[in-house]
Amino acid sequence: MELAIKEIRKKLHLSQSEFAESVGVSMRTVGSWERGESFPNAEQIWNCALALGCSPNEILSWDESDCNQESLSDDEREVVDNYRDSSPQWQKNIAMTAKAAASESKRD
Repeated sequence: MELAIKEIRKKLHLSQSEFAESVGVSMRTVGSWERGESFPNAEQIWNCALALGCSPNEILSWDESDCNQESLSDDEREVVDNYRDSSPQWQKNIAMTAKAAASESKRD
């Protein structure tokens, strides 16, 4: 299985070292994944997706045609698009804010 880490990382203009730091692994590990010499575990795939602002399916190059993204409202689509356009640090901030807002809204 070929991972899409390198392609997505390069699109975002992230160096291997920046990416490795955001995922919590060494540059050697990232290089090994990108060359297909080793494979990340489930938690690492999730961390890669967070760092790259994409889904684990995109990391794994799995077809997402079963995911019906047309069902998103205009507001939801805007949030997703803005999230994906943000830097990894801002993506973490956006995710934390969304989780906090959802939690608070359930209390009302």
